[in-house]
Amino acid sequence: MAARAHALSSLTVLTFAGRIAQTQKKVLFAPYSRLSGHPLRCKVWNGEPRALRQQEEHAPHSLATVMMECSSLQIACDMGLLAKETDSHNQTVCSTPSASIDYAMAWDRFRFDVPPGWADFWDVARHPGRRSLRRDPRTTLEIALLADGIPADALYRVLSSHDGLNRAFMKLDQIRPYIAWWSTPEEAGQILLSGGALMGLVPTGEILGAQSDSGDKFGIRWQQRLLVQYGWGVPRHAAHNNACLALTSWLEQPAQKQAFANAWPSLPSMQDIAAAGGALSPLPPATVVNDSFWSQNLSTIAERFHRWAARP
Repeated sequence: MAARAHALSSLTVLTFAGRIAQTQKKVLFAPYSRLSGHPLRCKVWNGEPRALRQQEEHAPHSLATVMMECSSLQIACDMGLLAKETDSHNQTVCSTPSASIDYAMAWDRFRFDVPPGWADFWDVARHPGRRSLRRDPRTTLEIALLADGIPADALYRVLSSHDGLNRAFMKLDQIRPYIAWWSTPEEAGQILLSGGALMGLVPTGEILGAQSDSGDKFGIRWQQRLLVQYGWGVPRHAAHNNACLALTSWLEQPAQKQAFANAWPSLPSMQDIAAAGGALSPLPPATVVNDSFWSQNLSTIAERFHRWAARP
């Protein structure tokens, strides 16, 4: 009887609402439940370390594993919120990247004669309307610099300087009254799909995975897109729970990473390829968001960013 109760005990997973969770339930969580006998209970959140700290303080031992952006995972690790392990290079880490998700500009096809770029995103005179961006300096400051003409391979060199950081904020100043903010991948998709913005940054899968009629309504700028990496972490209070460790270990295996990658919609449509006139063949590489830079600098930059965003 005890063995049966253990086999049927549920494990709680924190992940992101929207198509990320939908995809994970299908290709990760359901297969693991069948394999292990542990039902998985999926809860959604915003991925912030402070939210994890509150959860660990008020309901310890309640979580088995959490999905976070890799820079947030490192920050949570440094805060002592996650269990640590030794990687293949004999370094102490709290997680490894398990999912890579493209973030790109999407726009309403009915409002543009030609595909817009980041410079058009800032041109509110020619293209009046709301623009959606992430209420977080990560991705948002990179986009501001791309719109200001900084090459993708120089983004973090520029952001590392006082003048470069000021440059990004000055660029954002130009469109601040027109920004519709989002905090989670699901919100990013909902704003565009509901007509809350003319164009905006969005995880490509949130648009590509929408209903076919909605998907056809939006174009995606595959050039100058950003790639955000996510991973799984074991909350500190679950560090000695073998069931939690086994789940996270399974999620981090190459086969599971590939299963999610195969199921997550992440390629341009034939319509996008044709409209690009050869620019998407082959598909240009995405700029990988620098997790090392953000894990070291997020707390300082975020404080300035949130003060800036809160101004009337």
